[in-house]
Amino acid sequence: MDFEKVLRMRRSTRSYTDQQVTESDIEKLIRAAQSAPLASGDHETTHLTVVCDQALMSEVRAACQRKSARTGLTSDALYGAQTIIFVSVTDISEDNIEYCNVACIIENIHLQATALGLGSVYIWGCLKKLRENTEVLAKLGLPDGYELYSAIAVGYPTEPLVEREPSNRIGLNVI
Repeated sequence: MDFEKVLRMRRSTRSYTDQQVTESDIEKLIRAAQSAPLASGDHETTHLTVVCDQALMSEVRAACQRKSARTGLTSDALYGAQTIIFVSVTDISEDNIEYCNVACIIENIHLQATALGLGSVYIWGCLKKLRENTEVLAKLGLPDGYELYSAIAVGYPTEPLVEREPSNRIGLNVI
């Protein structure tokens, strides 16, 4: 798919089918993550954990459930996605550049998912609850000293991805 088209089609997907992402597509998502530009080429402090196993996904989903303050109803913070990729880091620097590294990794995965016709959504808010659930967290097998910083859920969207015009609401100065 043309890169400009990928950019116009990329959006947060919040409804997925129950179809599992193929192993081939997961490998492409991982390669995209591994191609992300990291500060000083620091790949030693970053770790990916890909969860496809549906039993573990159910446990992660339960740990991440959120309750709406407005309605009181609980909802799936992973939006029904069948795969989630966690990005963890260690050795946090004084300037917290690791947040930028993680964002670059997540964006590369977003763009590759879109190019493959997959939906994706940045997962952030529910990770605090997951970090507090030591039983489920242990099942993710993070290396010692690594902490979950972010995640991206991916899967087949219930609605097809469609092109849209870029937002012109972002401030702009060209000097």
